[in-house]
Amino acid sequence: MMNKFGFAVTFWVLAILCLWIPASGTSLRCHVCNSLYNESCEVITDNRYLMDCYKTNTDPERNHTICRKEVFSVSSVEFEMSSSRTIRTCGYRKHPKFSCFYNSNHDLKETICECEEDGCNEGSALHFTFLFLISSLLASYFMTSIFM
Repeated sequence: MMNKFGFAVTFWVLAILCLWIPASGTSLRCHVCNSLYNESCEVITDNRYLMDCYKTNTDPERNHTICRKEVFSVSSVEFEMSSSRTIRTCGYRKHPKFSCFYNSNHDLKETICECEEDGCNEGSALHFTFLFLISSLLASYFMTSIFM
């Protein structure tokens, strides 16, 4: 017979696996927009830009597996100008080490974040799945300490 600790661990492992198993026959859905053309692309408040990535794919050799959010900022004291642009897209090549990374030179700053869940490029890099994972682990720890 399984003890309470074993039951809690089994339950949470199965719950987490269910979150990571993609539904068959569905493609990744990402927000796709550019703030140059749509001001509302800077801050996503609804699903109007949410698209199936297969619809935006122009190269059948590349399978879109990530959502991407890019924020570019140009600032020049010399020319007295400042501008920012947010671009949200589907992507096919994930950075090998980082989910977010930052590039900068004299006038240009660029932040790029990538994720692998539907609609995850709407906001910050911290996503529901990560929060669920942490809360699940904490709940399992506390459940085992209470019942053991």
